[in-house]
Amino acid sequence: ARLFVAEGASVVLSDLRDKEGQAVAAELGDRAIYRHHDVTSEADWASVVADTIEAFGRVDALVNNAGIFLVKAMAETSLDEYLQVVTINQVGTFLGMQAVVPAMTAQRSGSIINISSVDGLLPCLGTGYDSAKAAVIHLTKSLAVDLAPHAIRVNGVAPGNVPVPTLTKIHDGTLPPLWPTASSVTGLMGPMMRQRSNNIPLGRKGRPEDIAHAVLFLASEAASYVTGHTVVVDGGWTLV
Repeated sequence: ARLFVAEGASVVLSDLRDKEGQAVAAELGDRAIYRHHDVTSEADWASVVADTIEAFGRVDALVNNAGIFLVKAMAETSLDEYLQVVTINQVGTFLGMQAVVPAMTAQRSGSIINISSVDGLLPCLGTGYDSAKAAVIHLTKSLAVDLAPHAIRVNGVAPGNVPVPTLTKIHDGTLPPLWPTASSVTGLMGPMMRQRSNNIPLGRKGRPEDIAHAVLFLASEAASYVTGHTVVVDGGWTLV
C-alpha cells in the first residue's frame, strides 16, 4: 500500500485487524481508506468494492493478499481446519475476483494480482496451505483466460522466504512454535525440509518490498501484455 501510494495510486486497505489497518490508512493520508473485511463474506466484498468506487470512482487493481497458515501433520488435521485454510486462502481469492469483475468489465480494463506462495509450487509445511496456494496459481491461469475478452488481466506473485512479523514472534518466543514438538512424524517437517528452507541462491531472505515491487509491475501498464502468470519472488529458492 505504501509503495502504490508513493507511485501515485489511491488505495483501499481491508482486513480484520482494524487498529493496524486504520493506522496505515491514516499514515498514507487522503489517498487511502480502510474498511473492515472478512474475505470469506460475499457481503463484505460487495461493500468494499462499493466503497472503493464511491471514494475513488473506479477499481483499477485488486490485490488478493489475505491468508492463514496451518502447519500440522495430515493425521492431526481435522476437516474443519482444512476447510478453514482452503476457504480463506482459495475461496476468498475467488470471491475477491468475482466481486471486482463487474466494475472492471464496465471499464474494459483491470488488473488482478493473487498472492500465492512457493508452497503452492513445492510441498513445504502444511498440506492444507500448500494445496490451497497451488489452487490459487491454477485459478489465476483459468481466470486469465475467462476474463481476457473483457481486457482484465489476472496474474499472481509467489513469495518465498519472507520473515513476516508472525514468524519473527515465533522465533523470539512471543508466539508458540510453528510446529509443536509433540506432533506426529511427518516428512513435511523432517531434516530435509528444514535444510531446504534456508537454501536460497541469492543468499538472503526476502523483504516485503521485494513482493510489493512485483505486485506494482503486474498492476501497471508496464505489464499490459502479461496475463495468466505467477511471478516467483524467492531469491531462487525453488530452483535448487
